[in-house]
Amino acid sequence: MTEKLVVLADASHEQIEIIVGALYLCLQHALAQIVKAEGAASANAFKEKLVTALESGDIDMSILDDAKTFDFVVGMVKSLATVDA
Repeated sequence: MTEKLVVLADASHEQIEIIVGALYLCLQHALAQIVKAEGAASANAFKEKLVTALESGDIDMSILDDAKTFDFVVGMVKSLATVDA
């Protein structure tokens, strides 16, 4: 696992928005793949564990020291489509 992610210093605001959007779609795709492989209950459990890890600090990201950024990231993960079991 990557210890530290480095965003290019010259990345434009538009590029950052595209990257965030792409990562969101990747998470949504991962949930869909979990549903196919293991079922809806597993996908929902994955999402809940991810939210819990973010909220508890188990996923250590210093950028989340800022409350506004933390709320944005956690909110995006929480807004991932939940799968009806």
